[in-house]
Amino acid sequence: MTNKFIQEILPFVDMPSRYLGSEVNTIKKNHEGIDLKFALCFPDLYEIGTSHFGMQILYSILNSRTDIVAQRFFAPAPDMEKLLREKNIPMFSLESKTDLKDFDIIGFSLLYELNFTNILTMLDLSKIPFYAEQRDDSFPLIIGGGPCAFNPEPLADFFDAFVIGDGEEAVIEISETFIKWKKSGDNKKKTLLKLLSEIRGVYVPSFFIKNFNSNDIQTLTPVYSCYKNIKRAVLADLKSVVFPATPIVPFGRPVHDRLRLEIARGCSRGCRFCQAGMIYRPVRERSVDDLMEMAETGLKTTGYSDISLLSLSTGDYSNLARIMRELLFIDQEHCTAISLPSVRAGRLTPELMKIIKKVKKTGFTIAPEAGTQRLRDVINKNITEKDIFDTVTNAFRLGWSHIKLYFMTGLPTETMEDIEGICDLASRLASVKLQGERSNRANRKKGKARINVSFAPFIPKPHTPFQKCSQISVERAEENLNYLKKHLGKRNINLKWQNPKMSLLEGVFARGDRRLSSLLVSAWKKGCRLDGWSDMFRYDLWKEAFMETGIDPDFFTLRKRDDNEILPWEHIDSGVSPEFLNHEFNKAMLTETTSDCRENKCTGCGICDFKEIHPVLYNKAENISAPVDLSRYDRSVSEFIGSKSNRREFDKTIHETKEFYNKGVYNKDTKFTKLRVFYSRLGDARFLGHLELAKIIRRAVRRTGIKIKHTMGFNPGMKISFDNPLPVGMESEEEFFNLYVELGTNPDFFKEQLDLFLPAILSITRCVYCAGLKKNDSGNLAIYRISFKDYTIDKKCITDFMTLSEYVIEQTSFKGKTRTIDLRKAIKKINFFDGYSLEMVLTYYQNRTIRPADILSSVFKVPIKAIQAAAIIKLKN
Repeated sequence: MTNKFIQEILPFVDMPSRYLGSEVNTIKKNHEGIDLKFALCFPDLYEIGTSHFGMQILYSILNSRTDIVAQRFFAPAPDMEKLLREKNIPMFSLESKTDLKDFDIIGFSLLYELNFTNILTMLDLSKIPFYAEQRDDSFPLIIGGGPCAFNPEPLADFFDAFVIGDGEEAVIEISETFIKWKKSGDNKKKTLLKLLSEIRGVYVPSFFIKNFNSNDIQTLTPVYSCYKNIKRAVLADLKSVVFPATPIVPFGRPVHDRLRLEIARGCSRGCRFCQAGMIYRPVRERSVDDLMEMAETGLKTTGYSDISLLSLSTGDYSNLARIMRELLFIDQEHCTAISLPSVRAGRLTPELMKIIKKVKKTGFTIAPEAGTQRLRDVINKNITEKDIFDTVTNAFRLGWSHIKLYFMTGLPTETMEDIEGICDLASRLASVKLQGERSNRANRKKGKARINVSFAPFIPKPHTPFQKCSQISVERAEENLNYLKKHLGKRNINLKWQNPKMSLLEGVFARGDRRLSSLLVSAWKKGCRLDGWSDMFRYDLWKEAFMETGIDPDFFTLRKRDDNEILPWEHIDSGVSPEFLNHEFNKAMLTETTSDCRENKCTGCGICDFKEIHPVLYNKAENISAPVDLSRYDRSVSEFIGSKSNRREFDKTIHETKEFYNKGVYNKDTKFTKLRVFYSRLGDARFLGHLELAKIIRRAVRRTGIKIKHTMGFNPGMKISFDNPLPVGMESEEEFFNLYVELGTNPDFFKEQLDLFLPAILSITRCVYCAGLKKNDSGNLAIYRISFKDYTIDKKCITDFMTLSEYVIEQTSFKGKTRTIDLRKAIKKINFFDGYSLEMVLTYYQNRTIRPADILSSVFKVPIKAIQAAAIIKLKN
């Protein structure tokens, strides 16, 4: 099916590299002799799913077992879904193109409520019934996990089981239980589900019978008296599980295109609106030594040059200054930027500021959440206006030019004064920014810095102190949004917002019960897909679905829950006690704050037993001014990726000084020589765009560990240049790029090493010194062989064209500029083999490359689809 799939589908879809599955560090196993085939499904597009760190963790853990194979699935884009249905091709795994239905367990990552319709799309494409009760024992076990699983009821009718909480240990327990059940010869799924229910954190919906009382409130009756509440699975120490040392490096444009280091999990701040802050307790940090080992390994096995420090509250990490300082000493070629997703206002210490000055600025985010101090106290944000102003002022002084501010509307007790406060706070922060510009020549040269204000309706999520509160109406949210649009009109303030109608739908599914399964199916049948993408969201179709199913969204959103009301998620035990949540709500109504248990006494939330589960912190007094011990970094790359005898000899010369590992410090006497590297772009490689191909090659070069010449300046870049780009879909027997390597580097050795670190679909053909080469080693001619499928060209058309003296057309560029091109002068020869294949010899014309597709469509009027389906290969000459 693979070859047929490649030929019939990929040429016709946007971003075909999404579906290749041949990225660096992809794990491909033979399915023969495997006890368990595990499908890891992310119900969103590839560029979103590949950025999810949790999926990388599970992929690494499962595939570390010799008896398990785990493969990835992502929701198809609309064009791909349409073609799969037309060709009757099922949902397939990236690694082996295996049908989703052929796996033993299907695990969905549930991160966002507006992804739920995509789950149905993925199941339907493989003809898997939606409802669990309609699937007999021959179908795979379907499980889900992630933050949305903390209220699993809207999806309960579709899933066999859910994992509540941390999945690292639970996924192995589930897998081992499945394997034992499978080998026992008992083919009844009910037996398997009973075994799974004994695992901490596993919720089996079919073991709870739904009922509704006179007020339409859902109640659940346990089937088994010993299975009434599902306790969340908690990973006591992050060090106890496998960390992905060789994470997959995605193709295309993933949302997070950098090495991700989870420095801590959990947050102790206690923001009352924040579900993540409650369900991921307690705080568990990784040590600096462990993180540095992960960073060194990860950078060298991926070729990334940027690092992102992941945590719910990165600024709270005990040794943030130390970890950032040590990361800067790894090596200029491997670590050129450190991304801090957010730094809490008030956490920019003098030591941290000193280090940040050396970091490439990627983005700076502060989340005041509310416009007044009163409301910030209600939600227990525990930051003052002075903290916010000091942090923004310091950020501009440190070189940031863009600051993002997060605000919400609809928080409990909100008044119009709080909305006005957002405008007032943002405007005054913009004034601070402008003053900083006048005193900062660097900012002024780059252009005006900006304040980006992000505004979204608050959704009272389950397992938070505000879980029983009502959600703001769409109408009221739009009124508040319009007020901000009117009063934040300054040129240096940019307002972005979440569509209130999308927030309404998110609230419905975040707070709903099992009645919503019919709503989801109805909306999906009407065409709802990728609802989390604003350009795909169809509220009109959702309104029709609400009417068709008789479900009132206000019942789940606008309605305030009674104090004694049974909540749909009440049988899910997050570890944080209901008493604590109620106490925090009462304190909120009194505008009282709760201190951070990291820095003060225990707040009594109930998550810690102080035996197995407790905070894991690494508070060490650090002398920030002390020199970094560079000996820890004086290790050859071969320690990470294996070595050969010639590699060891090479390492002795390449890594003879520790200066290689100092950021921005190179031996000025180092000399470089220019190489031209030729590579083939055949088979699946033709579906890579030029920019992603260039990125793949740069990262492969970094992974070799060979010293490469970089540009000068604060953000050094690899000195590398590529030949004219080929369009997506075209093959080539040989392309080339030029780069500078350390003097004395053997071209054949460089070719051998680079070939090791490229994806299997790319291959280096040769490598030579550039000295004496022409700009184009192949001269000024390009030869293309074109083979059509189900389409023929009349030889007379070709003969007639070749007798013309000129054939002038006009082309309009994407910038709107029109130019004339004489296609006849660009064509030197056309060899006609038969109606289905021909060969074109093209010459460079007006300093540009003419593509065969331009000639086929403009001159011979070949339909676009026939060109897309054709095999076009640029020959070596």
